[in-house]
Amino acid sequence: MTDQSDLIVPLSQLQFDGDNAARMAAQDWNATQTGAVLQHVIQRHAASILDAGEPVIVSVTFDASAAAEANAEMVFESRIDRKTRTLVFASGTAAQGTHHLLKATVVFRII
Repeated sequence: MTDQSDLIVPLSQLQFDGDNAARMAAQDWNATQTGAVLQHVIQRHAASILDAGEPVIVSVTFDASAAAEANAEMVFESRIDRKTRTLVFASGTAAQGTHHLLKATVVFRII
């Protein structure tokens, strides 16, 4: 068995630029941490377009392209692809400068 450390995702450090974008300085992050922050940004965006109810995650897919550079600013952007009466289909990206780090596709059920 290998040693495992705690997964720390400092969501309180996110600075939102509207409903669909946020930024923060990366620490020594792995793809799991970057994905957790991106998922939070996408879910916040999905919640902002609902008149009633809240988005609950049904499915998440991550595609990792590169590791985050420590202490460099990361930008998280979200896009709502489609909304039905019961579902929201959304996606988003995480990047540092011109380097694409991660893409996420998320399906939410509206409850």
